[in-house]
Amino acid sequence: MKTVKKILMVLCILVIIVGMFILGRNGLNYQEGYTQNILLETAKQYTVFMAISTVIILVYFAIRYNKQGVVKVIVTSVLGILGAMAFVLALFAIIKMPITRIFFPIMLATYVSSIIVLTTSFEENT
Repeated sequence: MKTVKKILMVLCILVIIVGMFILGRNGLNYQEGYTQNILLETAKQYTVFMAISTVIILVYFAIRYNKQGVVKVIVTSVLGILGAMAFVLALFAIIKMPITRIFFPIMLATYVSSIIVLTTSFEENT
């Protein structure tokens, strides 16, 4: 089981590397009528609320799972959330999926899913 997890982790890292390379080279694929300015304006609406909720969740994780080490729990949580978001963004770049209004719900679903997976992982280690 540990070998399978390591292989999947390496594959995820490779997807992120390739996706970020493609993203840096070609940029995002915007659908007609949906520009970078609209994307940035929409992102501004989500940023404050996601930042507040992330801080609250990190504080909760630090208190709830303090026996596992506060720094370890916070670093694992931040890397897990950012890694999941980077993975989805890399997949968007690799498959050249157009950026539309569905982009933010997908990213929010990824955010919530990563928090659920982190919680499950921390509970197993308790």
